[in-house]
Amino acid sequence: MERSMLNITYRDRKTNIWVREKTKVTDVIEQVRRQKWTWAGHVSRIRDNRWTPRITTWKPYERKRPRGKPARRWRDELDDYWKGTIWQRIPQDRQMWKQHAEAFAQPRDTVAAQ
Repeated sequence: MERSMLNITYRDRKTNIWVREKTKVTDVIEQVRRQKWTWAGHVSRIRDNRWTPRITTWKPYERKRPRGKPARRWRDELDDYWKGTIWQRIPQDRQMWKQHAEAFAQPRDTVAAQ
């Protein structure tokens, strides 16, 4: 899609990074992860008895998906990022939470390559 915006093809031998710089289109995965991070910080700072924080810590029964993998919750990516740390306490320090936002938003293969 982005190549068609620039009226080029793969034969023009332009890298995907070059194309992304020219179109200035935001990567969808990166945008979704950034919004998930913002929402997780917001939910973690809620201190009353609303349902939103309760659902965040809810552990569903072990349900298998058709391919045999367990169902993932939206917070599992955050658990993976913080590697055992109780991440729900960290958003209280907004400065620290914002420092980690960009690293979380990057696609995992990009972070692993760096």
